[in-house]
Amino acid sequence: MQSPFRDDPRFWTSVGRSADALWTLVIATALVVVLGPYAAVAFVVPILLMVISGRDARASATDSRATFASRDEWRAAERQAVAAALPGAFVRHLRR
Repeated sequence: MQSPFRDDPRFWTSVGRSADALWTLVIATALVVVLGPYAAVAFVVPILLMVISGRDARASATDSRATFASRDEWRAAERQAVAAALPGAFVRHLRR
């Protein structure tokens, strides 16, 4: 993983919260299936996580983009960094 992403805590926070949003989305969906439409309130959690993750991702992107020669180069590096970080983000709570 390239340096601007590896050393950026906002990048890691964004990836982690995105993974958490996916898990909570699955749980919220299961709650609606089991408990009915009143459980739809549970969707607030993944929405909040996605909003916060987006905020961190935007801040991280603003800082890291300047270290690359072109936007395409940055985009390719960011995709590789996210692909490398996601597996760990999905299981990070299980390892504690």
